[in-house]
Amino acid sequence: MIQTSHDNTRKRRSCGGSRTDLRFAFTPALLREPLLTWYQGVRRDLPWRVLWREHADPYHVWVSEIMLQQTVIKAVIPVYQRFLERFPDVAALAQASEEEIRQAVRGLGYYRRFRLMHAAARELIQRGEEWPQTFALWKELPGIGDYTAAAISSIAFDQPAAVVDGNVERVFCRLLDLREAPNEPRLKRAFKELASEFLDTRHPGDFNQALMELGQTVCTVSTPACTACPLASGCLAAARGSQALAPAPKPQAQLVDVPLELVILQCGNKVGLYERPATARFLKGTWGFWTRLEQGGVYGRDGAAETALPAGITVPRPVGRVRHSITRHRISASVYTAELKSKSKGAPDIRWLAPADVEEHLVSNLDRKAWHLYQASATYQIV
Repeated sequence: MIQTSHDNTRKRRSCGGSRTDLRFAFTPALLREPLLTWYQGVRRDLPWRVLWREHADPYHVWVSEIMLQQTVIKAVIPVYQRFLERFPDVAALAQASEEEIRQAVRGLGYYRRFRLMHAAARELIQRGEEWPQTFALWKELPGIGDYTAAAISSIAFDQPAAVVDGNVERVFCRLLDLREAPNEPRLKRAFKELASEFLDTRHPGDFNQALMELGQTVCTVSTPACTACPLASGCLAAARGSQALAPAPKPQAQLVDVPLELVILQCGNKVGLYERPATARFLKGTWGFWTRLEQGGVYGRDGAAETALPAGITVPRPVGRVRHSITRHRISASVYTAELKSKSKGAPDIRWLAPADVEEHLVSNLDRKAWHLYQASATYQIV
């Protein structure tokens, strides 16, 4: 039975309309404990949670929250473990080079977040102070937005800062039977207010994780397990049977088609990798295969061309085509291979590697896909 809070006296618009004054149809205090109890019984032993219980080191929380931005848990787990082996604390991270960090997080994408995390680590070391604890202090660091600041400060320092991510938005839409796209800009402030109202300030870190875990494992997009939900008694969508309508689908972002050419250069039994320039449109500063836009374009910004192929190469032979997505860019890359007869003829900026070492030096999945295609093709003849 849904219990209506005596606080919820303000007028609510009818379902499906434009809502600017959202209120739960239950008293938040009555469902905080059931949610926490549920979480204590079913929470997953994710690596960052295990490390936090063992060491209570904010660094472990911070690294996990940066990696989880726009990335699924399954993809993060192996990279997270590899990253901490290479950079066990903030001092080691601050002392690393950008290339070392890119190698440690290869395959995750969205590399700008790691450049900013690197800058934040150096800033923390320069300050020589204790860890920032509050939401406001975390927000002062490079790469830290509202969600990340709330997550770290609540989990690591018990600060009463509520998190709102896509999972929380979906849970709230179902609780309210709100049949709108959850990422509508006008809902952002309302969701923050709801999250703050619902937050258990005695256990903010666990409560935030419980709410996100609920969205990840129970209140899922297509098949919510309402019978297992600790908030079912206060859920309007469950009461009305409208879980498939709330929330409405998010508008699809308009995709931009980007045709690229990738050239895998070889010399004898070595494969050459190029460092993409700081002006590159994608994957700036990463080592990979020679790249340019098809049809005579350049792979860069404001007309800045990528490093030219060295003189004296053979005519590039087609290998095939790979597809890859970076944010809203839908990349279709034609893959070629070409040979350089002698390194002495040029190409001083190329990193030459044995075939067995190539993949571990490829940061981007775009390059990795091209390399796998080449290895499986009839043109692959490097010994």
